[in-house]
Amino acid sequence: MKHSAENRGIKGSHGGDAVDPTSLLKEDCDVLIPAALGGVINKDNADAIKTKYIIKAANHPTDPEADEILAKKGVLILLDILANSGGVMVSYFEWVRGEGELGAQDVHDPRLKHSSDYLASVWGCISSKTRIGSI
Repeated sequence: MKHSAENRGIKGSHGGDAVDPTSLLKEDCDVLIPAALGGVINKDNADAIKTKYIIKAANHPTDPEADEILAKKGVLILLDILANSGGVMVSYFEWVRGEGELGAQDVHDPRLKHSSDYLASVWGCISSKTRIGSI
């Protein structure tokens, strides 16, 4: 942390190697999790992506052309609306509770149950195609 604060980044710190961000996306891996910027996987680099699964933790980390290329390659993708929606969902329910629509006793609200059921359904689809330990 000290090195990062003093040097405005981690490049040059001990204990690791600097990696070019564009080459990092092309590393062979089981799961790729683009988590910071949108548009990092696009039609120009999607064919070079070597992974079985992509978890879209960033908002729109792929463009539509990349999605098509990845689908043809058989890459399973957990959409950003599911992968990074937890914070948004919690904020929504806190806001609703603050507006007086829900109380703490209403944790079984149908809106929350629907979201949980949908996520469980998606997880079931993913886990049926792979061993959970490999995700």
